[in-house]
Amino acid sequence: MADDELDVGAEEGKKGGKKKLIIIILVALLVLGGGGAAAFFFLMGGDDPEAAEGDEVATEEMVQTDGPAIYLDLDQAFVVDFLVLGKQRYLQLNMTLKSRDQGQIDAVKLHMPLIRNSLVLLFSSQSFDELQTVEGKQALKLAAVDTINNILTQETGLGGIEDVLFTNFVMQ
Repeated sequence: MADDELDVGAEEGKKGGKKKLIIIILVALLVLGGGGAAAFFFLMGGDDPEAAEGDEVATEEMVQTDGPAIYLDLDQAFVVDFLVLGKQRYLQLNMTLKSRDQGQIDAVKLHMPLIRNSLVLLFSSQSFDELQTVEGKQALKLAAVDTINNILTQETGLGGIEDVLFTNFVMQ
């Protein structure tokens, strides 16, 4: 009889040992799964400074607002004719564009035919008398920047041209 009691106790011990082993394995899996999830969270979008730094780089790639100025000289001069009081008048100007984003300078080169066309239309719609004043020239510069940035926005989704510099401006 004593042997029967010992066999029952051994069987209960084996069953209890299996339960403990299963519980330990489940706890280990939960701990490892939680650790993996935490690592994934921090690497992919948590408060990791390196991840935040990567976000800043992506923002800077869209439009750079600081850094050295990049200039693009528009090689061919713009020549526009006006009829003023029955006399033929001309405007010849050379331009250089200023930006801080090399990507937008490259976009200007790519879309140069469209940009030149729009600028010729802009220049030919001006008043010859107004262009002889400083205010008229400043207004033309602002209009040229807006024209170019509108084209870039349509084509690339971003502007990026800061200024237009008239490197030659001859009226006769």
